[in-house]
Amino acid sequence: MRIAAVMFQLGCFAFALFLGYQIASSIYQQNYELMEIVSNVGTILICIDLGIFLHFNKSIAALKSKATSQHAPVQVSTLEKITRKLGHLGIMLIICSWIVPKLA
Repeated sequence: MRIAAVMFQLGCFAFALFLGYQIASSIYQQNYELMEIVSNVGTILICIDLGIFLHFNKSIAALKSKATSQHAPVQVSTLEKITRKLGHLGIMLIICSWIVPKLA
């Protein structure tokens, strides 16, 4: 299960890099649509959020297995909080990229 999580984590980061390359090349070639770029940026933010979540989820599981006798709450890191907010922003960007063309 850990191997699948690591592969999924790396896949998320690889897909984010691919979308970043796709955005950069479409802007450089000047053949882009604004809502497509907004949607791709939202997807990049979600991929980064998911990759960071999988990384910290693995480390939290290791902490829980080491300290099963202690019932202290596990602290969520600042990086994970920030990426979670960016993931929510990514979801909002994707929703806006679907809704705005319908309104116009």
